[in-house]
Amino acid sequence: MADVAEIKHRIKSIQDTHQITKAMELVSTAKMRKSMQKHVYSSAYFNSVRYTLKDILHHSTDIRHKYTEHRADERTAYIVIAGDKGLAGAFNNNVLNLAWAHMQTRPVHYVVTIGQMARAFFEAKNQSDDLEFTHAVASPTLHDARGIMRDILDLYDGNLMDEVYVIFTRMVSTSVHEPVMVKLLPIEEKDIGVDVKDTYGGQIGYDPSPEEVLNVLVPQYLVGMIYTALIHSSASEHAARMMAMSNANKNADKMLETLNLEYNRLRQSAITTELLDLSSGRFLSDK
Repeated sequence: MADVAEIKHRIKSIQDTHQITKAMELVSTAKMRKSMQKHVYSSAYFNSVRYTLKDILHHSTDIRHKYTEHRADERTAYIVIAGDKGLAGAFNNNVLNLAWAHMQTRPVHYVVTIGQMARAFFEAKNQSDDLEFTHAVASPTLHDARGIMRDILDLYDGNLMDEVYVIFTRMVSTSVHEPVMVKLLPIEEKDIGVDVKDTYGGQIGYDPSPEEVLNVLVPQYLVGMIYTALIHSSASEHAARMMAMSNANKNADKMLETLNLEYNRLRQSAITTELLDLSSGRFLSDK
């Protein structure tokens, strides 16, 4: 049975850890809200880009463009987005296992890792990464998304890959985070997640041509998709860490309650024993 001093030491240790996990929960909550605010601010523009791009592909069925033409599907590139830290439940494992499972279905592939956990995961699998962005997911910016987009387009334009996927965690709600895989290149109408409404008569004209408009829209579309993936991944990581720290706080409260009860019981037992000893000593002295 543990003595009073040992239980007191355990209570102090759990209280110290509880303060850390509580602070981490509050920080993660604030960062999650900040990430989703970024998504709200940028979504209006990028939704317009996606809508225009899908409209062109929907109505210009005879269009021929290097970013829409299907290739051999033998050289697949993966942009894998995970976190820079752990302590976020199954957040990192879920998205990384999804990426690894799909990679086993492709004979040749290139890997772009975003986040230190992604880099460490593929190192453990003896899979080298071709490009690495370790801090882009901590606080995503459009600058980071443009840099990733330029590197991917350089490789794609150089005919070094046939298709590109981005694998990240989509934040459905604060408690639901879904690892998903989205195809970036070549661009197909079915992969663009907006609805084109045929409520107007005729067809929109694009000047000087749909192909020229695509040359402008595709980089913006890819920047928007990568930025959205970074934002969702960042928000999901913070939400997962917030939930993990919340559960840790609840467990700490239960442990503290149990230990305090045990501490009080032992203290009461010790006091009772001391009183009995005093009473016995007084009784013997009276005799």
